[in-house]
Amino acid sequence: MPKKEERCSFCGRPRSETNMLIAGLDAHICDYCVEQAQDILREELSSSKTRDFSKVKLHKPSEIKQYLDQYVIG
Repeated sequence: MPKKEERCSFCGRPRSETNMLIAGLDAHICDYCVEQAQDILREELSSSKTRDFSKVKLHKPSEIKQYLDQYVIG
């Protein structure tokens, strides 16, 4: 029985219609889909807002230890 030609798990292109087909554990992705994914990521990351951590209270190691010591048995 002939082996089926590997295909991109995203767009369905067979290996013969791609420049490269990258294999994962249970899936494949072609170079065209990688480029599309990269464009989407670049667009999403450039439009995402930066997070404001100015209100985050950073605790000193001694404060963290004191808090965790409440839960130590023995």
